[in-house]
Amino acid sequence: MTWRPHRSVAETEQFFRRCEDVWIKRLAFPWSLWLKSDASFAGMLEARVKQHSVDIGYVLAPHLWRRGLMGEAVRGLVHWAVNHPEVYRIWAVCDVENIASARLLESAGMQLEGRLRRWLVHPNMSESPRDCLCYAAVKASG
Repeated sequence: MTWRPHRSVAETEQFFRRCEDVWIKRLAFPWSLWLKSDASFAGMLEARVKQHSVDIGYVLAPHLWRRGLMGEAVRGLVHWAVNHPEVYRIWAVCDVENIASARLLESAGMQLEGRLRRWLVHPNMSESPRDCLCYAAVKASG
């Protein structure tokens, strides 16, 4: 993750205000994920719009990993983005050591484009920027 856990209710409330603000301004589209079985919170994903591209990020509760839940959500998000006429590129990054996330992005139809050196700080792993793998799905030209 690229953030630390919230330390207060006020910090979480600020995060929710940011989610509402970016949605209204159409700068990003954050979704929360909930389990059908018991209506419990499972995670989030977000599409951030920048000109003709959309970059995505996601987080899932660890006890729900490896069940295909986030893969289903990301595939839906890629499909949603690719069907917008003004979007030509959908992309995401993951830490080089996050093999499960890399596989998830591949299963969503994205292709590895390369390694971004010293790209993002993942505070749960290091205070310094870490290498990330960049995945993308692009519309055919023409």
